[in-house]
Amino acid sequence: MTAEVRTEVFTGPAALPLLTGLVEGACAAGVVTRERTDEWIAERHARAATDRLFLALPMFLAAATAPR
Repeated sequence: MTAEVRTEVFTGPAALPLLTGLVEGACAAGVVTRERTDEWIAERHARAATDRLFLALPMFLAAATAPR
């Protein structure tokens, strides 16, 4: 078996679609209120506008061969 981890880094407005999608999913699932979701998104937009938005996204990949 092998396993790898890669961390993608997004800054500025490029991170907004990913972040917005994640929080909208949480809102749709009832985990976060619409009001809090809208506040959170507005804050991310403000951070992006002032070059203060940072997202580090670790991704894990594992591969193995099944025994025969």
